[in-house]
This record gives sequence, C-alpha cells and structure tokens, in this order.
Amino acid sequence: MPRQNRKMMKEYLDKAEDKGRNGDAYLAHMTGGELVLPKEFASDPQIRALIDAKFKSQGISTDRYVVGHKENSINPETGQPEFFKLKKFVGTIVGGTIGALVGGPAGAVTGAKIGATVDATRAISDAQSQARDQAAQAQAAAMQQAQLARDAASGEAQRSRDAAAEQAKLSRAQQAESLAQQSKLTQDQIDAQRAGAASSLEQARLTAAQQAEMLRNLTAQQTASADAAKAQLYQQQKQYEEQKFAMEKQAKDQAAALDAERRKIAQRESAQMTARRRAGKRSLLSSARMNPELGIPSGVDETQMKTMLGA
Repeated sequence: MPRQNRKMMKEYLDKAEDKGRNGDAYLAHMTGGELVLPKEFASDPQIRALIDAKFKSQGISTDRYVVGHKENSINPETGQPEFFKLKKFVGTIVGGTIGALVGGPAGAVTGAKIGATVDATRAISDAQSQARDQAAQAQAAAMQQAQLARDAASGEAQRSRDAAAEQAKLSRAQQAESLAQQSKLTQDQIDAQRAGAASSLEQARLTAAQQAEMLRNLTAQQTASADAAKAQLYQQQKQYEEQKFAMEKQAKDQAAALDAERRKIAQRESAQMTARRRAGKRSLLSSARMNPELGIPSGVDETQMKTMLGA
C-alpha cells in the first residue's frame, strides 16, 4: 500500500478508535469464533493462572494476547493490533475457562480435558489438510517445471526458425541488391546507347530510313540486354537453389557422420569392456593354476576350469 494511503487509513482508524464505548479504546483484527474475556474475568486469579499455565506450556507469552500490551502483534498495513487464531490449544483454553466459570477449579479441569480432546481431533484434521496442501504444492511445482521445460524447448525451436528465416532473408536481400545493380547497369547502358544514337543522328543528319533502321537496331539491342539480364537473374536463382540444396545435404551428412562416430565410440567402449572382463577371467584362471589354495580340485583340465570360473 502506498505510504500516503497508509497514512490516510491510520488517521481514519484513529478517529474510529475514539468512538469506542464503555471504556473500549482499541480497534483490533480478530478471527471469527475467537472468545474475548472481559477484563473482570481475565483478572480473576484462578482463571488467569489456568490461562497463563496453558500459554506457558505451549511456549507462548500470555501478554501477546492481552489487548494494549506492548507484545501485541501489529498489522503492518493498518497499524492495529492483531490476534491470530491459536489452532493448537484454543479448545483447551476455552474449555478450561468456561469450566472454571461454571464449576470452579474442578470444572476448569474437566473443561480443559474436553477442550484438549477437541484440540487433538482438530490437530489430526489440520495435519491431513496440510499433507493434502503439500501434495498439491508438489504437483503444482512439477507441472510448473514441466511447463518451463516445454517453454524452453519451444523457445529454442523458435530461435532456430528465426535464425533460418534471417539467413534466408539475407540471401534474398543479396539477390535483390545484385539484381538492382544489374538493372541499373543495364539502364545506364541503354541511356548511353540512346545518347550515342541521338548524337549520331544529329551529326550525320541521316535519312528517315537510316534513322528507322537505327531505331530498330537500338530496340533489338535493348531487348537483347533485357533478355540477358533475365537470363542472368535465372542463373543466379538456380545457383542459389543449388547452394541451398548442397548446404542442406552437407548438414545431413554431418549429422550422419556424427551419429556414425558415436556408434563407433560406443562399440569401441563395449569391446574394451568385454576385453577387460575376459582379461580379468584369464587372470583369475592363471591365479588358480598357480595357487592351489583357491580350492580348485587337482586334475581339472583347462576347459573345465574355464567352465567353473564362468570364462
């Protein structure tokens, strides 16, 4: 919450706190079902002794739950005291307190026992609920990890596709640039030819027939230049397709070579392991020959001994 909003809330709550009646001077965050003992009951020595003893047995100070005490927990958003629900022994405290009010010390003991039974049942239920929550959290964590793995794989695939698309885009851009340069060169040639033709016509003052013939020749040259440019463009596109096919084939060949190399390594490691096992068995067989203490009967030939040793 922003600091300005928190300040406005505190001012509002302070004004609301001043509206308390009959001595009430505190606002607090409470849990539904909590039992608030009036000050007169809480001051009773027998009730207070029972409550203090129960809080002490749980390692908790009673002052934490006394309204207005400095050990009260303070809500960081509103600045008001807060009293959390005591799940572990609220039944014992409430039962003992009510028993004391009704039947004195003996009633307090009976009420506390009844409350303790309620607390034990509630503790079992809380443990089961906690186990279910933990299982749900573990399942959610596993699903999250799986989703992260899927997202990582998808991201890697997308990056590969983007890289391939960028490479293709660069190739197309290079082709377009080359075509533009060729077109510009052809146009410059055409412009130069036209300028030369015009100059020749002006200088020689050719006849109309000669001019028509020259124009036809110029048109044929232009057409030939355009056809040459188209042929060159077709040749470039064909070269690009061939290069693309060669690159894809090279990538497949490299992948196949890597797979073959991995298989060779695996086969070599397997052969080495087999050789080491056989070498170990032969060593054991030699030791058996040299050490009669191994318990191998005399007169056993080499084939039987290999059978006995599992060679």
